[in-house]
Amino acid sequence: MNKITDLIKTNASTKDVIEKTNSYCPWLWNHLHVTTNGQVFPCCLGGGEASPIGNINNESFDDIWTGPEFKKLRKAVLQDKKIPHCKTCYTKEQQSGFSLRHDAITKFHESAKDMVMTTQDDGTSPDAKPVYLDIRFSNICNMRCKMCGHYSSSKWFGDSEKLKEKGIYNYGTNSDTAIIKGIEDSDALLDRLEEYLPHMQEIYFAGGEPLFMEQHYKLLNKLIELKLTDIHIRYNSNLSIVKFKKTKIVDLWKHFSNVYCAGSIDTYGTRAENLRKDTVWSEIETHMALIHSETPHVIVGISPTIQILNAHSVCELNRQWVEKGWVRPDEMFWNILIDPKFYNVQNFPDHMKQEVAEIWLDHLNWLGVRPHKTVYKTIHTAIKWMNSVPCNENRLREMCYHTKILDQLRGEDTRCTFPELKYIWENYWPPRSEELRSSVLAQICKFFSLGPLR
Repeated sequence: MNKITDLIKTNASTKDVIEKTNSYCPWLWNHLHVTTNGQVFPCCLGGGEASPIGNINNESFDDIWTGPEFKKLRKAVLQDKKIPHCKTCYTKEQQSGFSLRHDAITKFHESAKDMVMTTQDDGTSPDAKPVYLDIRFSNICNMRCKMCGHYSSSKWFGDSEKLKEKGIYNYGTNSDTAIIKGIEDSDALLDRLEEYLPHMQEIYFAGGEPLFMEQHYKLLNKLIELKLTDIHIRYNSNLSIVKFKKTKIVDLWKHFSNVYCAGSIDTYGTRAENLRKDTVWSEIETHMALIHSETPHVIVGISPTIQILNAHSVCELNRQWVEKGWVRPDEMFWNILIDPKFYNVQNFPDHMKQEVAEIWLDHLNWLGVRPHKTVYKTIHTAIKWMNSVPCNENRLREMCYHTKILDQLRGEDTRCTFPELKYIWENYWPPRSEELRSSVLAQICKFFSLGPLR
């Protein structure tokens, strides 16, 4: 008897599949995710401490897709056994009741059923095929978001190198160049995947910043050429660019019937310009107005990364854009930050957790959305997540010290930009003596090749 196949045979609802499984995820059968350094994982959250399934630059797509690592994972998940790649989802389910695995089951379980049912005991799945693509062609990006790093932003390279010298968390990679090409021969991979395009349900473009990537435009033009313009095209974009070389993105979007652009926007105004360094807020709003005017069929949502720095102001951003008519009240989905750990909202002192939760719930009341809507679920999930772990004062000290160093590098004053965090700044900001001590110790470690302080 097999729990997963039994659920499929009885035509169980996705709700039942979610409630009755611990690790099953359809993406092991119908999703291809390639990172900015060519590594293949079950999904964008499937990295962490887990080993990659393969590397698209060293192995062919076919060798990876039908290879021993994918077989091993499919076999385990088919038996509803937990795998290390999915640790983030397991943690979120335990602490908040919702995860990306649940979302995958809701959206992609139906198309995976036959693939799962024909899977053999050793994990061989002759019918498995990608119907959902997420290929990060490179780390090219024009911003240095505080919670990001060189692995996802070429612009971060300089600051990362400087932070390495100070022996603190530096968002670094092993690459000695700013631009990391996820796929060395992207044309060859896209040619190989062309046979799957007629079966494709969704293509997700992220980065880096996808609107800066030439391969993204090549793929859209290929879909237009093949008349496959009903595929769901989805983005995670910072909305800082609407034209690449001579191509206006809105001109391409006009060909597609189902486009969703999630704006990687965390807050507004000077706060946005600090949190996502190199943002020009007036340009973001100009681009939003352009998209709304020229491609009204394109759905734009807000997809902020929920963290300490934007917890108080993210709802005000949503309110402003709803009032302008740029986003619908229910088009907001929060990505709950886990790393860097010092930005995690779980580190808020108890009174600030209560303060933030009240802001979020008041905003829900203003939106007037019902409990089945995504924005309702995402806010309640975030509250559960935030309250599931007690405040970690050492993390707050780490955040303040890191913020102080980054402010010095970038010529900013984060404390003035985020006055709502006054309690944290006043109680955990490092004194001058601590800064000097840490700097001296970092130099000593560097001199004796001891590596960065932990």
